[in-house]
Amino acid sequence: MLYRRWSPLGRMLVLSLVLFVLTSVIGYQTSQLPGGGETSRSAIEALAKALSPMTKLDPPLMMAAIFLNNAIKALVVIVLGFAFGIVPVVFLAVNGVIIGLVVGLVVGMAGPWVAVAALAPHGVIEIPALLLASALGLRVAGAVIKRITGRPANPGWEFKNGLVVYAKFVLPALFVAAVIEVFITPLLIRR
Repeated sequence: MLYRRWSPLGRMLVLSLVLFVLTSVIGYQTSQLPGGGETSRSAIEALAKALSPMTKLDPPLMMAAIFLNNAIKALVVIVLGFAFGIVPVVFLAVNGVIIGLVVGLVVGMAGPWVAVAALAPHGVIEIPALLLASALGLRVAGAVIKRITGRPANPGWEFKNGLVVYAKFVLPALFVAAVIEVFITPLLIRR
């Protein structure tokens, strides 16, 4: 009954959160399996190699690159909600698994406090922003599916509304998260 009272965006936000948490747990558990540490390390090394050009930038440029990377991905997740929600679901699942693998690897190598220091300061802002973007993409997908099945829905309105929420909430949150990730998190990890 309570579920029916939630706003449609709230339901998609809860769905996004559940999917992200489940896949994060899967990633973490995978890192704890025999040989899982090696799997985690390989995945993290591949990710680090892909992101290595960004790490060579001066901090202000690195912050801008991180912000733009996340902002573009969040926008793509909303836009490609038109593809029946496949992209938002895959985005959440992949990011959840990666976060779980990273946390498992860092906890195993340096302890839980280093994992918290490395992820929490910017993650408490970035992750909800990306969950919101995914929920917006899922709202677009839901409207598309309703329209195709003959039920009343307006995918265009959902998309436009999603862009407004993206501009008002997702973008500013991702900017703040990028600033924290580049300028504050390194100070916490060094301690």
